[in-house]
Amino acid sequence: MRTRLFTLICMAVLLAGCFPGGGTQRKIAGDFSLEQWEDGTTYYLHRRGHADSSEGGSIIGGTVLRIGWSNRYIVAQRHSIYRGDPDGWMIIDVQTGDISGPFTDAQLQARDDVRGIVTHPVAEAWRSL
Repeated sequence: MRTRLFTLICMAVLLAGCFPGGGTQRKIAGDFSLEQWEDGTTYYLHRRGHADSSEGGSIIGGTVLRIGWSNRYIVAQRHSIYRGDPDGWMIIDVQTGDISGPFTDAQLQARDDVRGIVTHPVAEAWRSL
């Protein structure tokens, strides 16, 4: 009986470590949230109800370096997971879910739809959420 109880407790502790809960994701806008990975320095962008494992663990196909948002758009600078894909700025339309990019700094600045969005280093943005 004690061995079985000990085994169950060990399994529960191990599973809790594999599936950390609470505080790892914070809502940005609409169905979109920012996830802080367990290393405390890596961040991913997710959409509720969207399986994004095929995009490198994030709907933008990479980790988030800088991010800013409005009620309508999220602007995220990504570091591509697949090194054959370019790094750059991704634009997510919160209302439609459309994702475009990557864009260079110059291309992003030329876009009227996201011009007023201020971006911050992702760790700073995380603390403000």
